[in-house]
Amino acid sequence: MLDEYLWGYIERISPEAPVPILSVTRRTFTLGGAGNVAENLRHWGIAVTLIGVVGPDETGRQLDDLLKTHGVNAQGVLTDPLRKTTRKARLMSMEHGQQVFRLDEESTFSVQAEIEKDLIDAIQKIGQDVQVIVCSDYLKGVLSERILAAVFEVARIHGIRSIVAPKDSNAEKYRGANILMPNSMELHQMTPQRANANQETKLSDSARSLVESLSLEALLVTRGSEGMSLFEHSTNGLRRVDIPTMARSVWVAPPNSPT
Repeated sequence: MLDEYLWGYIERISPEAPVPILSVTRRTFTLGGAGNVAENLRHWGIAVTLIGVVGPDETGRQLDDLLKTHGVNAQGVLTDPLRKTTRKARLMSMEHGQQVFRLDEESTFSVQAEIEKDLIDAIQKIGQDVQVIVCSDYLKGVLSERILAAVFEVARIHGIRSIVAPKDSNAEKYRGANILMPNSMELHQMTPQRANANQETKLSDSARSLVESLSLEALLVTRGSEGMSLFEHSTNGLRRVDIPTMARSVWVAPPNSPT
């Protein structure tokens, strides 16, 4: 995915409709989706090979340039002639440092059988030097059950961990993964809920249910302003560790602006 930011000033209301007019002064682009994960890993000095799909368009070419800039090996990124590369454009108010509107362009249909086969071929070529496989599922039609099954099989053969950020409510899709990283809503969508239980009990029940049903090594649940909760196996059963965070009000500084 490509994240585009259009920075500008809101000075008046449109005469055509009761909406503000953003006078754009600057555009910036960053890697989004799995590309953002790759960029973050590169900042930590980790070698990254990216496997995915883009379309034959300007957005796809911009993504390729950004990946090269960050030193990401993008040879496994395939071009689907029928697909539009995901682009998320955010209109940003310079006065307030916040988003006022977002425009998405993307294709979300499942990849064709030929593209799926090429992706699986790329996955099966993963070598012994790889230490972990991270799957970012955004339900954009790329991470099918067959592709995920190939990932989990390759990870098992090489004795490495597979980590998945899931989006699908069908938990069986992720059977074979070592670690799942859902947010709290995604976790509840994948597990049965006990009526009349409080939120903390529901969280623990859902986590235990998912860990046991999928034989997971660990489960990390992101909870927004409440931080994260890690569930992992220990000698005393399933251990829960809550990782707190502090909610902050953040002003987003536009590029090249005084702070």
